[in-house]
Amino acid sequence: MNAPHVLRWVGGQSFVAAPVDGAPTLLRFDSDDFMDRLLAMLAEAPQTLPEFVARPESWQQLGEPTPAPALAPPTSAPARALARRRSLLGFRREVPPPPPPSALKTLKLFQPVHQRFYVAAAHLVCEKPGLPTRATSGGDKSGMLLRRLLPGGREAAFVKRPGQPGRWQPLDDAGQPLPGEEWLSVFPLAYTSPDGHPRKLLAGLVPAARHDDFRFAALQPAKLPTVADDLKAGARMTFIAPWQGLIERARATRDAAGGPVADAPWSDDSGARDAAARSSLPVANDQLQESSWRLLQDMNDWLAAHLPDVHARLAGGTTGRAKADRLLLRLQGAVFDAARRAEAGFKDVFSPNVLPTARNIAAVTHLRAALARIGEVSDALDALATAFPAKAADGHDPWPSWAFPLAVATRGGALEGPFWSWSASPPDVLADKQDEANALLELLQADLEAAIDEAFAAGRLGPARAQAPEAARLAHELAATLEADAGPPRYVLRFVHQRCDCGPLHPAVMSAPSEVFELAGFFDVEAPLRPIRIALPFDTSPGGLRKFGKNSAFIMSDLLCGQMKRVRRLGFGDLVLSVLPWPFHKDLSVSDGGPCGGTGAGSFGTICSLSIPIITIVAFVLLIVIATLLDLIFRWLPFLMVCFPVPGLKGKKP
Repeated sequence: MNAPHVLRWVGGQSFVAAPVDGAPTLLRFDSDDFMDRLLAMLAEAPQTLPEFVARPESWQQLGEPTPAPALAPPTSAPARALARRRSLLGFRREVPPPPPPSALKTLKLFQPVHQRFYVAAAHLVCEKPGLPTRATSGGDKSGMLLRRLLPGGREAAFVKRPGQPGRWQPLDDAGQPLPGEEWLSVFPLAYTSPDGHPRKLLAGLVPAARHDDFRFAALQPAKLPTVADDLKAGARMTFIAPWQGLIERARATRDAAGGPVADAPWSDDSGARDAAARSSLPVANDQLQESSWRLLQDMNDWLAAHLPDVHARLAGGTTGRAKADRLLLRLQGAVFDAARRAEAGFKDVFSPNVLPTARNIAAVTHLRAALARIGEVSDALDALATAFPAKAADGHDPWPSWAFPLAVATRGGALEGPFWSWSASPPDVLADKQDEANALLELLQADLEAAIDEAFAAGRLGPARAQAPEAARLAHELAATLEADAGPPRYVLRFVHQRCDCGPLHPAVMSAPSEVFELAGFFDVEAPLRPIRIALPFDTSPGGLRKFGKNSAFIMSDLLCGQMKRVRRLGFGDLVLSVLPWPFHKDLSVSDGGPCGGTGAGSFGTICSLSIPIITIVAFVLLIVIATLLDLIFRWLPFLMVCFPVPGLKGKKP
C-alpha cells in the first residue's frame, strides 16, 4: 500500500544550513541586477545563500554588500563542476550566526527606489526521507500571501477585488488562504544543492514598493464608498471648494488694497490706501465676476447630471421631496439684490464699463435664478477667447447681460457675497470673516449631501457617473485605517500551495510565517540612499552654451501664444510687488492682448524649440532661489545641500 504524499514547506536555506525549518527565507539584494546575482549564486555557490539573508539596516548603518558573482566563471560544464566541487571542500551545514546585538530590531524592507530588492524563498518538499522536491502537476498553484499582524498576534489577509480598494480582513484560521485573498506570484529556480541533489527553489519578489497600498488599506469590516459618497465628494470638488477659493481671492485683494497696519508710520495714509483700492479692486472684482460665471456653469452642469429633479425646478416650482426642496430654498436664499449691491458699493469696486451701466444688476437677485439663467449663455461663454470685460473685435459685448458675483472685495475692507444671507443654526461666532464665509458654504454642502442621499434612496440620481475623486477615496480609506491604527504595521509572508485535483479533503499547504518585518515608505528617514547624479553643463559661458542643440519642442496654440507674450512682458520685480501688501503692492500691468496674429483666420500658433541643458540650469537656479525664500518659514537650508570641492573640475581648460 502506497504511503500518502504529505507536503510541507521548508525555508530557502534549509539545505545549505541547519536546521531544516518551515519559515520562508527573506533574501536581500542591493543592486538593480539582483536577478543575475541570485541566479549566479544558485548556479555557482548555493552554499553562500545565508550571506544574502536580510538583516536590519539604515543609511547610517548599512548591511553587508550583496556578494558579487565570480567575474569569469569556467565556460565548460566539466570545468564548472570541478570548480564547484573544489568550493565545497570542507563545507558543513551550520546554523547562521545571529545578528549583532545592536541590530536586534524589527526588520524593515526598503523600496526599489532605495536600491533594495527582497526575494522570499522556500522549498516545497515531500515528507519522505531526504525531503525530495515535490513534482507538481500542471493545474497546481503556488504563491505567497502577505499577512498583516494585528494586536495580539492575530493575522489579517489582504483582500482585493476588481474595482474595489484593497482591505485587510482579520482571520480566525491563519493556516488557510481566504477566498479573494491576493496571491503574490512565485517562480521556480532550479539548482544543485551542496550534497549533490537537484533542488527547486520557489521564490517571489516582495512588493515593498506597494507600501501605501498595504499601509492605508482599511480593516474589515469597513464601509466602502457608495455612489452617493462619490457624488458628495464630487460636489465639494466641483463648486464648494472653488467657491471658497473665490473667497480667498477676494480676501487677498482686500488685504492688498490696503488697511491699517499696526505700528507702521504710514498706516494713517488714508489717501494712498484709497488710491490703491480704486486702482486694484475693479480689476480683481472683474476677475471674480468672470470666475463666478464659470463656477455657475459647473454648478448647473453638475445638477443637471446628478440631481436632474433639482435642476428641472431651478426656474420655479418644487420637487415634492423634502431634502431636494430644502436645497432649492437654500439656493434661493443666497440673495444679492440691488439693495445689498448698493450697500456694498458696487459702483466703486467694479470697472465703470462693467457695473452698473453695462450689466443689469437687478436681473438676477439670488443663486437659484443665476443657475437657471446661466444655461442660456453657457455655450457663448465657452466660445470666448478673451478675458472679462474685453469686448469682441467688432465692439460687441459678448458677456452675459446680468452679473451675480459669488465673492466681492469692497473698499471698506469687507468681503461680500450671497452667502451672507444664510444663517447658521446655531450661529457660528468666528473672528475671521473668511472662516465665517467658508462655514456658511458648509451649510450648502450639507443640504447637497442630504439631497444626494434622498435621491440615492429613491433611485432618482441622474444617469451620469462621474469618476470618484481620488483624494476623497484616500481620505475615506485613511479615516477607516487610522481608527484602529497602532503604529507602523508589521507583516509576515507565508507560502501556499493549492493542489488542483485533491478537493476539500486536502486543503492548501501553508508554510510557517516568515520573519516579522515592516515596509518602508518612499521618504523613510532610515532608507538607504540610491546614488543620483545630475551633471549640469560644464562650460556655461555664452560660447559654450551656444553649442547645445535645441531639441525640446513646445507646441502652443494661438491663444496660449498670445498669453505667453503677455507674461514675457512682466519682470520678476513685478511679480514680487503684486503679492506684497499695501503700501508696497503694485498691480500687474498686463494688456488685454489676444491670440498671436490677431483674431480670425490670421491667428497662428507656434512651436518653440528649447535647449534642455539651459532648462536644467534654470531649474537648478530656481530651486536655490525658492528654497532660500521658503527658508524663512521651514528653516531647512542647513539640511538642503552639502557641496564638496573638486580640484580640476573646470568649465574651460586652460
